[in-house]
Amino acid sequence: MKKYFYLLLAAVMFALPLLSQDKDEEGDEQDEDSGRRSYSYWNRSKLGGAGGFTPIVGMFDNKEIDKYLTGAGLPSLGSDPIYLIGGEGYGYIMFLRNVRMGGFGVSGHKTVSAVQAVTAGGNVKKEVDYSVSYGGFLIDYVQPIAYRLDVSFGASIGGGAIGLTMRRDDGNFKDWNNLWNEYGNVNTQSTNYTRRITGGFAVFNPRVNIEYTLLTWMQIRIGAGYPIMFSPEWKLDDKYDIEAVPSKIKTNGYTVNAGVMFGFFGW
Repeated sequence: MKKYFYLLLAAVMFALPLLSQDKDEEGDEQDEDSGRRSYSYWNRSKLGGAGGFTPIVGMFDNKEIDKYLTGAGLPSLGSDPIYLIGGEGYGYIMFLRNVRMGGFGVSGHKTVSAVQAVTAGGNVKKEVDYSVSYGGFLIDYVQPIAYRLDVSFGASIGGGAIGLTMRRDDGNFKDWNNLWNEYGNVNTQSTNYTRRITGGFAVFNPRVNIEYTLLTWMQIRIGAGYPIMFSPEWKLDDKYDIEAVPSKIKTNGYTVNAGVMFGFFGW
């Protein structure tokens, strides 16, 4: 996976400067019928910077995690989308035409739960909160294609995490002294506990956006991406290392994003 990542990153970094070269320094074209020169949006130079709100819908592959959820008596995450909320900021750089750099971050979660009867009487509620977050440094090449309308191609590289918070509760009244007595007695098996498993990853996220400038200070967008997670490091309760985690437990999949950006969109 690392080999493919570095190949993709090298291809993006090599292609952006080539795409950024001005094909027509004057930014116009010759009209063959009239002999007049018509304006070409394709050759416009972008400038400015912006920041804004970027919600994402993720269609991630949860099959490997679902095996463990259903094995523990919980519903699966299935193919339902996960909604992530985040933000992005960027600025155009002057030494490469129509290339911008910046950063972004998103996060979201989904919860599954079930109630299970126990032999000693009563019920125990099980719950797993599944969370996804990622972000980092981004670089895009932006190609104007019509008045106020652009297409951007780029990628981001950074970090991300998968979080699995497992809770189990018998629904009984919680007494302060009993909680401490239970904690001090290592032979006691409690039906109430919370454990958190966290996987930290490096993330590479190629993406494409269609962007429309409504006003000189506001822009809307819609796009898609494909975050790729690799080099995991798993922790229990943010402290203890976890070994033998299946390599297929990661958040790869397609994403659809939208956004509203505020700033200066020069033409």
